[in-house]
Amino acid sequence: MKIDYSIEEVRPNVFAVIVKDHYHRAMLFCRVQEFYESPNPQFRGKNFSIWDYIEWYSREHNDVFTYTFDWGGFNIPLKTAYNCYEKLREYETPYDKEMDNIIRTIEMKMFNKKNTRNWNAYIIGADSTESDTFEHEICHGLYATNKEYKQSVDEITETIEWQDYLKFEKNLLDMGYTAAVIPDEIQAYLSTNYEYTKFSKGVSKKTLKQLSKEYQKVFNKYL
Repeated sequence: MKIDYSIEEVRPNVFAVIVKDHYHRAMLFCRVQEFYESPNPQFRGKNFSIWDYIEWYSREHNDVFTYTFDWGGFNIPLKTAYNCYEKLREYETPYDKEMDNIIRTIEMKMFNKKNTRNWNAYIIGADSTESDTFEHEICHGLYATNKEYKQSVDEITETIEWQDYLKFEKNLLDMGYTAAVIPDEIQAYLSTNYEYTKFSKGVSKKTLKQLSKEYQKVFNKYL
């Protein structure tokens, strides 16, 4: 099986793994993404069997493994991805071997910058560098690696009316995100695709447009 991909440093310390094939992209990132932020503590931060994960996810979705349809973009801190594969006893699929190679390639690129280990890096997965998915994932990369960006969008997030914040939070949890990444997801969705119904449900269009305008003003500074 051949998995076609490329690795590009698209922002300082933000590395995009571009995989045009939707299925391969999802399967390549599945283990590290769920190690990072699975809503199920059985998998989050744990050394788990991918077959156990597939069974659990399928049971949650009417006995059908819809993961490769449900998720198209991915984002993980480099150190988290590294820890995931440090814990893995053996490769279970060709995707494991390929992702481990990707992580070690990026780790070496970071090492070569200053001739020392540097974990302030982020990995994102998308279909191209021109898509809406890519822009959404760039927001996550900036949030993790750029202190000024994070401070600016966090200041906007703090102005959100608590009723609306709770709606965003509930929508994101219902979508399958974990509580730890809610502020990060709010800034990413409102910066790039605020009209996505599953995210914006229950919040007025006027509020969404105003918030999006503020977040986009910050985001555009880093494009």
